[in-house]
Amino acid sequence: MTTPTPFVRKDDFSTSPEKRPSGVDLGGVARRALLPLLILLAWYLAAEARLFPPLLLPSPVRVFGAAAELLETGELAKHAAASLARVVSGFLISAAAALFLAFLFYRRRRWEEGASIVLESLRVVPPLSLVPLLILWLGIGEAPKLAIVVLSSFFPVYLNALSSLRAVEARWREYARAFELTPGECLRHIHVPGAIGGLLTGLRLGFGYAWRALIGSELIAAASGLGYLIEDASSMARTDVVFVGVLTIALLGILCDVLFQKGAEYFEARMRRTKSLTPPVTPPTSQNASHAAASASHKASEHDLPAVRIEMLGKTFPGGTAPFEALTDTFPAGRVTALLGRSGCGKTTLLKIVAGLSAPTAGCVRFERKAGSGAAALRPAIGIVFQSPMLLDWKTVVENVEMGILHVPETERRERALAALDVVGLGERADACPEELSGGMAQRVGFARALARNPEVLLMDEPFGALDALTRTALQRRCRTILAERPMTVLLITHDVREAVRLGDEIRILEAGRLVTEPAVSDPAEREAGLEAAALEERILTRLLGGASLQ
Repeated sequence: MTTPTPFVRKDDFSTSPEKRPSGVDLGGVARRALLPLLILLAWYLAAEARLFPPLLLPSPVRVFGAAAELLETGELAKHAAASLARVVSGFLISAAAALFLAFLFYRRRRWEEGASIVLESLRVVPPLSLVPLLILWLGIGEAPKLAIVVLSSFFPVYLNALSSLRAVEARWREYARAFELTPGECLRHIHVPGAIGGLLTGLRLGFGYAWRALIGSELIAAASGLGYLIEDASSMARTDVVFVGVLTIALLGILCDVLFQKGAEYFEARMRRTKSLTPPVTPPTSQNASHAAASASHKASEHDLPAVRIEMLGKTFPGGTAPFEALTDTFPAGRVTALLGRSGCGKTTLLKIVAGLSAPTAGCVRFERKAGSGAAALRPAIGIVFQSPMLLDWKTVVENVEMGILHVPETERRERALAALDVVGLGERADACPEELSGGMAQRVGFARALARNPEVLLMDEPFGALDALTRTALQRRCRTILAERPMTVLLITHDVREAVRLGDEIRILEAGRLVTEPAVSDPAEREAGLEAAALEERILTRLLGGASLQ
């Protein structure tokens, strides 16, 4: 697969990558051919100098002559076809079984534990040691050879698939829970595309193991195949034919590996580059645009929005660490509550509990609406903006936004995703891939994904912490504008005091396992650079630094 060239960024946008000239890489071909040619030359010189007896080391000329003779009689093609048919058949059976078990077990560790002793026993026993038993049980036909191929190629496929799927599942577990994805949606949109590299690597390794095991089984018990050809020639002291068999195995293995690799690269590109498989995003009609804009604006009345109430909330991790044990507070409805605190004090843990991504060990979280609200009994729609953008590389920008609202009908889903991208200023980048975005643009896509859910409660976990100062300031201003236009109950986790002062209608400091309230600047216009804002920043910093004055 050709490595993409770096992108040149201008004004927060990426230009198209430079195209490399197509054609055969002659330099690469020469580098690959150099060592085999040197070995062939050394072989020829050693044979001509008779450094070894001709019976042990026949000359290349004699070997090529034997190959030509076997090709002319059709014997070489017959044996090669027999071996190829066996290896392909056995590998297909093995790959199907390995992938089935990997997909069955990657979310069911107890099931895997139940089968682990049997699988581990089969893994450590050399398959060729089972040949006598397999012949007794299955006869002298094709079944024992297929069984050897299956056993040899099964575990590279199974172990690579299992570990890849589990790694992807663990990485995106909170993402899936945050957006309420079903197991089927996770498998289709995240786990298979995300693990495709490991799956294909396992298949490629398994195919190589299948070749090795097959030839070994044919050497022991077969009436056809390249292994049989080598064994028969050895018994007749035809070392040249033995060399022909070995070289044929090498050439077929290389050819199969190249074909497999090219097919795997093509399949991976089709799986991971959804952009090339989906039609380009077209601007909605005026009627649909009006509907989408209305949906995106989400002018909810503050009277209907819930407050977030935490009561005696505690969290203790398995190691005994307890960032907080009895938190009680209310984050007011329709306002931005900025939560500050030192690193490791439990800010993100608190947000995950509110989001339902982590269970508290004590206390509870309630969403309280004002009396008389018709939606008092409903769980609010929650949107989450993560610390990192958490974008799926194999999906376009608009498809990443749609991942937050997969439960919505497809037509409405696309309209809402495009409207949310317009809100964050990325409507023209809907068809772009994540790799084409700058860090600030990627974070805006994550913000749009949360807004597309039309949330009543928006949870933001240090969303701008990884950005440079200029990009962070620009996104803070855009965020402030959006939050002013779209009423939501917002909990903003941040370690940036200035960010908390700029965006927060309410300010809380989490320290020593308790929440402390700091009065925010009441006038939003004064939060950017007013004297009151500067004094508040100094006061908060002094508190966070343990009381040391900044003067």
